[in-house]
Amino acid sequence: MSKTLVLALLLVATATAWSPPTLGNFRPAQCNQATCGPRAQLASPQIAKPKVEVGNPMKQPSTAPGAPKTSTPKPKLAKKTQDDEAPMYKVILLGDPEYEQSHVVTQITKVIPSVKKEEATRCYVEAQMMGTSVIITVTEEHAEHYVQQLKRQQIYAKMEKESRGGGGSD
Repeated sequence: MSKTLVLALLLVATATAWSPPTLGNFRPAQCNQATCGPRAQLASPQIAKPKVEVGNPMKQPSTAPGAPKTSTPKPKLAKKTQDDEAPMYKVILLGDPEYEQSHVVTQITKVIPSVKKEEATRCYVEAQMMGTSVIITVTEEHAEHYVQQLKRQQIYAKMEKESRGGGGSD
Protein backbone atom coordinates (compact mmCIF):
# COMPACT_ATOMS: atom_id res chain seq x y z
CA MET A 1 0.00 0.00 0.00
CA SER A 2 2.82 2.39 0.75
CA LYS A 3 4.25 1.85 -2.74
CA THR A 4 0.95 2.84 -4.30
CA LEU A 5 0.72 5.95 -2.14
CA VAL A 6 4.21 7.02 -3.13
CA LEU A 7 3.50 6.38 -6.79
CA ALA A 8 0.24 8.31 -6.57
CA LEU A 9 1.99 11.30 -4.98
CA LEU A 10 4.70 11.15 -7.60
CA LEU A 11 2.12 11.05 -10.37
CA VAL A 12 0.21 14.00 -8.90
CA ALA A 13 3.41 15.98 -8.44
CA THR A 14 4.52 15.53 -12.04
CA ALA A 15 1.04 16.10 -13.44
CA THR A 16 0.61 19.44 -11.64
CA ALA A 17 4.18 20.58 -12.38
CA TRP A 18 4.88 20.77 -8.70
CA SER A 19 8.41 21.89 -7.84
CA PRO A 20 10.13 21.67 -4.47
CA PRO A 21 10.60 24.90 -2.50
CA THR A 22 13.70 26.88 -3.41
CA LEU A 23 16.31 28.48 -1.20
CA GLY A 24 16.34 31.94 -2.74
CA ASN A 25 19.03 32.29 -5.41
CA PHE A 26 20.72 29.03 -4.38
CA ARG A 27 21.01 26.49 -7.16
CA PRO A 28 22.83 23.18 -6.94
CA ALA A 29 26.00 22.81 -9.02
CA GLN A 30 24.34 20.58 -11.63
CA CYS A 31 21.42 22.99 -12.02
CA ASN A 32 21.65 25.62 -14.75
CA GLN A 33 19.17 27.87 -16.54
CA ALA A 34 18.44 25.27 -19.22
CA THR A 35 17.76 22.35 -16.84
CA CYS A 36 16.10 24.04 -13.86
CA GLY A 37 14.17 26.80 -15.58
CA PRO A 38 13.65 30.38 -14.43
CA ARG A 39 13.00 31.10 -10.79
CA ALA A 40 11.46 34.09 -9.12
CA GLN A 41 14.10 36.59 -8.12
CA LEU A 42 13.64 39.75 -6.11
CA ALA A 43 14.97 42.98 -7.54
CA SER A 44 17.88 44.52 -5.68
CA PRO A 45 17.28 47.94 -4.14
CA GLN A 46 18.45 50.92 -6.16
CA ILE A 47 21.01 53.32 -4.74
CA ALA A 48 19.55 56.74 -4.09
CA LYS A 49 20.97 59.75 -5.89
CA PRO A 50 22.99 62.07 -3.65
CA LYS A 51 21.31 65.33 -2.76
CA VAL A 52 24.58 67.21 -3.06
CA GLU A 53 26.51 67.37 -6.28
CA VAL A 54 30.05 66.23 -5.80
CA GLY A 55 32.94 67.87 -7.60
CA ASN A 56 31.24 71.12 -8.56
CA PRO A 57 32.90 74.24 -7.13
CA MET A 58 30.74 76.41 -4.93
CA LYS A 59 29.70 79.74 -6.36
CA GLN A 60 30.81 82.86 -4.53
CA PRO A 61 28.07 85.35 -3.71
CA SER A 62 28.26 88.23 -6.12
CA THR A 63 28.30 91.80 -4.96
CA ALA A 64 27.63 94.86 -7.02
CA PRO A 65 30.82 96.69 -8.00
CA GLY A 66 29.77 99.89 -6.25
CA ALA A 67 28.29 98.26 -3.15
CA PRO A 68 30.35 98.56 0.03
CA LYS A 69 31.87 95.33 1.24
CA THR A 70 30.88 94.39 4.75
CA SER A 71 32.79 91.97 6.86
CA THR A 72 31.38 89.63 9.41
CA PRO A 73 32.12 90.92 12.91
CA LYS A 74 34.57 88.72 14.77
CA PRO A 75 33.21 87.19 17.97
CA LYS A 76 34.79 88.58 21.09
CA LEU A 77 36.55 86.02 23.23
CA ALA A 78 35.54 86.15 26.85
CA LYS A 79 38.43 86.85 29.17
CA LYS A 80 39.06 84.12 31.67
CA THR A 81 39.00 85.11 35.28
CA GLN A 82 40.09 83.20 38.33
CA ASP A 83 36.46 82.29 39.02
CA ASP A 84 36.19 80.57 35.60
CA GLU A 85 39.18 78.32 36.22
CA ALA A 86 38.87 74.93 37.85
CA PRO A 87 39.63 75.03 41.57
CA MET A 88 43.11 73.83 42.42
CA TYR A 89 44.01 71.45 45.26
CA LYS A 90 47.25 70.97 47.14
CA VAL A 91 48.58 67.43 47.64
CA ILE A 92 50.10 67.51 51.12
CA LEU A 93 52.54 64.86 52.39
CA LEU A 94 52.01 64.00 56.06
CA GLY A 95 55.15 63.37 58.11
CA ASP A 96 55.60 59.98 59.82
CA PRO A 97 58.67 58.78 61.75
CA GLU A 98 58.26 55.27 60.31
CA TYR A 99 58.82 56.43 56.72
CA GLU A 100 62.00 55.41 54.93
CA GLN A 101 63.31 58.29 52.86
CA SER A 102 64.29 56.20 49.82
CA HIS A 103 60.84 54.56 49.65
CA VAL A 104 58.94 57.85 49.99
CA VAL A 105 61.09 59.71 47.44
CA THR A 106 60.92 56.85 44.92
CA GLN A 107 57.14 56.48 45.21
CA ILE A 108 56.44 60.22 44.99
CA THR A 109 58.44 60.44 41.75
CA LYS A 110 56.64 57.36 40.35
CA VAL A 111 53.12 58.47 41.31
CA ILE A 112 53.56 62.14 40.38
CA PRO A 113 55.73 62.21 37.24
CA SER A 114 56.20 66.00 37.23
CA VAL A 115 57.94 65.89 40.64
CA LYS A 116 61.70 65.36 40.37
CA LYS A 117 63.82 63.44 42.88
CA GLU A 118 65.28 66.60 44.48
CA GLU A 119 61.80 68.09 45.03
CA ALA A 120 60.53 64.80 46.49
CA THR A 121 63.51 64.71 48.88
CA ARG A 122 62.82 68.31 49.96
CA CYS A 123 59.14 67.44 50.61
CA TYR A 124 60.13 64.37 52.65
CA VAL A 125 62.54 66.34 54.85
CA GLU A 126 60.05 69.20 55.32
CA ALA A 127 57.23 66.77 56.22
CA GLN A 128 59.44 65.03 58.79
CA MET A 129 60.49 68.34 60.36
CA MET A 130 57.27 70.39 60.11
CA GLY A 131 54.62 67.64 60.00
CA THR A 132 53.36 68.42 56.48
CA SER A 133 54.72 69.49 53.10
CA VAL A 134 52.97 70.56 49.89
CA ILE A 135 54.10 68.26 47.09
CA ILE A 136 52.15 69.76 44.17
CA THR A 137 49.06 71.85 43.37
CA VAL A 138 46.76 70.35 40.73
CA THR A 139 43.08 69.97 39.77
CA GLU A 140 40.77 68.07 42.10
CA GLU A 141 40.73 64.88 40.02
CA HIS A 142 44.52 64.70 39.85
CA ALA A 143 44.87 65.46 43.56
CA GLU A 144 42.44 62.64 44.47
CA HIS A 145 44.33 60.25 42.21
CA TYR A 146 47.74 61.14 43.65
CA VAL A 147 46.53 60.82 47.27
CA GLN A 148 45.01 57.39 46.55
CA GLN A 149 48.12 56.12 44.75
CA LEU A 150 50.42 57.28 47.55
CA LYS A 151 48.17 55.63 50.14
CA ARG A 152 48.58 52.31 48.30
CA GLN A 153 52.30 52.59 49.00
CA GLN A 154 51.73 53.31 52.72
CA ILE A 155 52.56 56.99 52.22
CA TYR A 156 49.97 59.22 53.79
CA ALA A 157 48.92 62.41 52.08
CA LYS A 158 45.85 64.62 52.02
CA MET A 159 44.37 67.08 49.59
CA GLU A 160 43.35 70.58 50.51
CA LYS A 161 41.62 73.22 48.40
CA GLU A 162 43.98 76.03 47.54
CA SER A 163 42.90 79.38 48.94
CA ARG A 164 42.46 82.12 46.33
CA GLY A 165 43.90 84.72 48.67
CA GLY A 166 47.08 85.12 46.61
CA GLY A 167 49.34 82.95 48.76
CA GLY A 168 52.55 81.29 47.64
CA SER A 169 53.03 77.80 46.25
CA ASP A 170 54.15 76.25 49.56
